[in-house]
Amino acid sequence: MLNGKVFYHGAIRKAIVAFGTLFSNIYIERRQGDSVNGPMVQKIQVPLAYAPKEKWIVRLDSDPTLDHHTYTTLPRLSFEITGYTYDPQRKVARMNQIRTTTAVDNVPAQRQMYSPVPYNVEVSLYILTKTQEDALQILEQILPNFTPEYNLSTNAVPEMKIIQDIPIVLNNVSVQDDYDGDFQTRRFVTHTLNFTLKTNLFNGIDNAADIRTVTANVNNTTPAPATFTANDPSCAFEDTVTTNSQIANYVATANPVCAVPDETPVNVNENWTESL
Repeated sequence: MLNGKVFYHGAIRKAIVAFGTLFSNIYIERRQGDSVNGPMVQKIQVPLAYAPKEKWIVRLDSDPTLDHHTYTTLPRLSFEITGYTYDPQRKVARMNQIRTTTAVDNVPAQRQMYSPVPYNVEVSLYILTKTQEDALQILEQILPNFTPEYNLSTNAVPEMKIIQDIPIVLNNVSVQDDYDGDFQTRRFVTHTLNFTLKTNLFNGIDNAADIRTVTANVNNTTPAPATFTANDPSCAFEDTVTTNSQIANYVATANPVCAVPDETPVNVNENWTESL
């Protein structure tokens, strides 16, 4: 955008999808008599959808009868994104770089990107039920997993081999009981769980420039080993420099093949110049 490059890693989408999978396999049990120890008569999987709770409330309120199919869809879970905030506490040096080696047209090449930017994604999870008992069953399957956070991992940027750990923090739980009429009035109970997903947003990917020439000005009075290291570890080499108080200029140019990390041996073109 600002630099004219278009990129999209889907970091937020991956985080939201991972969040939803945490609650995609929740069941409640209907029991005869004692709701805890009585014989089970029905086991129901609670459906999950990405939608604001108002959508389901409107659908419920739009049906004046008590036998519409929509009402039988309760209990139900839904969730939505409610906001984004920058997190300065997780900020790292802006100019730090992440580098990796990938294959481009079957040729190994270095790729790089700048440090990710920390953002908190606010997400609300809604539990809609016909009875308080159903809501309590669902809550007891969710709350013990958050103390107050739960960690999950996403494959944030596959091209850079970046696996992102996302802490999911449960901030609070609120309850709303909309029953305020007679016995013919439909009742539904809403629990709202507010979460914070501590995620990172990543910049675009660039090709990394290889250091192929190293220049060193040396002033030694005694023989000593001197190590000159190029950008890639495989391009490192060592030499012994003895100048006897002379100022020396040492230039080493790596063969372009050595820019490939797995290439051995490393070829180095050297040029040594001494001046009194």
